[in-house]
Amino acid sequence: MAEGKYLFNGKDITMNMCIQIRDVIDIIQNETGMNFPDATVAFYHSKTYKVLQNTENALWAESAGYIADRYFDEQKAESCV
Repeated sequence: MAEGKYLFNGKDITMNMCIQIRDVIDIIQNETGMNFPDATVAFYHSKTYKVLQNTENALWAESAGYIADRYFDEQKAESCV
């Protein structure tokens, strides 16, 4: 069995996940003006990040822009509540 933290169909996709997470955080920084630590904490505490952790749904295979859009949609929905 693969030793990675993130697996998809038995294959280690940890590097793919790390790249996606970094790219999404970069987008959050660019769109909001947050610094890296704040953008990281905001993303890690989001529902979008929790969904991303479930590798079987293959959200990790989408573009970072798509994942960031889901994050921003989530933030808008929460601010309307």
